[in-house]
Amino acid sequence: MIVSKPPGSTLTSFTLFLIVTVVVIGMNVFAILQTPSPAWYNYLIIGLLLPLGGYVLYKIFIRYQIVRFGNNRVEVYLPVLRQTGKYNLDQIQFWFENQVKTGKNSVYKELVIKFTDNRKVTLSPKESTEYEKVVHYLKQKVAKKKIAIQ
Repeated sequence: MIVSKPPGSTLTSFTLFLIVTVVVIGMNVFAILQTPSPAWYNYLIIGLLLPLGGYVLYKIFIRYQIVRFGNNRVEVYLPVLRQTGKYNLDQIQFWFENQVKTGKNSVYKELVIKFTDNRKVTLSPKESTEYEKVVHYLKQKVAKKKIAIQ
C-alpha cells in the first residue's frame, strides 16, 4: 500500500505561518478598535493577510488529502471534510504527469489523476510523499490510461 500525503515539514511550516498571521491580524484589529484614528497600514496589513491566511488555511488544511494506492484501488480521503472516495483502477478516466522546466536544472512535476465521477486528484513531489512510487504504480497498473500533453 502506497500512502501519499503532505509531508510533516510542510504542515509545520504552514501552521507556524498561520499562527503568526492570526497574531498579526489580531494585533492590528486591536489597534484599530482601541485607537480613535488608526494608521492606514493597520488596514493594509489586515487587507493583505486575511485573504492570504484564508487561502493557505483552505488549500493546505481544509483540502488536506491522503491518497492510498494498492490492491488495484485508489482511496482519496479528506479528513477535515470527512470525505472518502474509493475507486477501482478501471474508474480512472485518465492520468498524466505534467513537467515544466522552471530553470536551467530544475523541473516542476505534477501528477493529475481524473476519475469517471469527474473528481481530480493532483500530486506533486514537493507537496506529497511517495510521489515517485505513485507514478511507478500507475505506469505499472494503468499505463494505457496515461495521456500525453504538450
